Amino acid sequence: MKIRRGIKQVAALCAAAALMFVPVQQVQAIGAGSSIARGIDVSKHNLAIDWSQVPSSGVSFVFIKAGSTNSGVDPYFDVNMQGASAAGLRTGVYLYSYATTVEQAQNEANLLMQWIGNYTVSYPVVYDIEDPCHKNMSQEQLQALINTFCSTVEANGYHPVVYSSKNMFQNKIGDIRYDKWVAQYADALQYEGASFWQNTSHGSVPGIPTRVDMNYQFKDYSSIIVADGFAPRGDRQVFYANYRMQRSCWVTWEDRKYHLDENGFVQKGCWFEDETGRYFLATKDGHALREDVTIEGVDYYFDENAVMQRGLVVRPDGNTYYHDENGALQRNVTVTVEGVNYVVDQNGVATVQPAAEPVSEPTGEAAPEEAVPAQ
Repeated sequence: MKIRRGIKQVAALCAAAALMFVPVQQVQAIGAGSSIARGIDVSKHNLAIDWSQVPSSGVSFVFIKAGSTNSGVDPYFDVNMQGASAAGLRTGVYLYSYATTVEQAQNEANLLMQWIGNYTVSYPVVYDIEDPCHKNMSQEQLQALINTFCSTVEANGYHPVVYSSKNMFQNKIGDIRYDKWVAQYADALQYEGASFWQNTSHGSVPGIPTRVDMNYQFKDYSSIIVADGFAPRGDRQVFYANYRMQRSCWVTWEDRKYHLDENGFVQKGCWFEDETGRYFLATKDGHALREDVTIEGVDYYFDENAVMQRGLVVRPDGNTYYHDENGALQRNVTVTVEGVNYVVDQNGVATVQPAAEPVSEPTGEAAPEEAVPAQ
């Protein structure tokens, strides 16, 4: 027994010594000095806010609680959204989650989309996942909730962010593909890769009658979420209308038409066809081409709506041109359209073929004999 105990003691000492030489991964603490903006988050607990005073404190953004499935819409949501927007603050929203199943997370997302649909949301839409009901869930379960909620937010054109504590992110949620808003009440954030940091719940801001949560921003959303127009996504482009990214649709910008795919990317350098017609999207910026265009050696014509033309086409120069069923301009041919024959010259101009002169034919009757004068 003593020998066995001694072996255990030696093994324990060896293990302890080994741990002394294991490198500990250091997390770079991030302070307020690294932030690019300062903001707050509010709910009914902050009572009535005089939003006109808030910007004077240096606050430039706010996250407003929309509600939860347990209590419904936050009673101050409407007045807070209107007041914050009127004060010129970038305004995001959040929902406090009680979901423990994917179905419940989907319901939370659907409800939030209904609640915010008539408001201008100019900053991210946040999934607040920190309730005690989440503490005993597995990482796989939590990530399933997050993916369900955030994918719905994305599909509706908003930018999703996930909020939770530093410990929850480190020990429960783990790595996710969505931006993170991390709560750690300290002088510095000991978590890498956060987009926002909630550093205290005891802030003081003019116009707010209660203590308030304070936040620092590290990721620049000014070029990610824009009011209207194009925004970069890596080497691609997306399009925003009233701070919402558009998908699977046509958009018009500066008198040009663009088509967005199911991911919201501007399509470029390709043909596109839908129920409205056939189009060619420019290689450089993706706008739908108009008028005369040569593509891979073939001449086409697109009208003022950028729709490719077929058949007989009257152009602004007053001439009529002929394009085959694939839209290719034809030259030096004769064609029949709706029973009318056309001659198409070397420029593609089509003119009606003149009718042939009728040829008189003999009737088959004998010509009268010449009269012979009487002798």
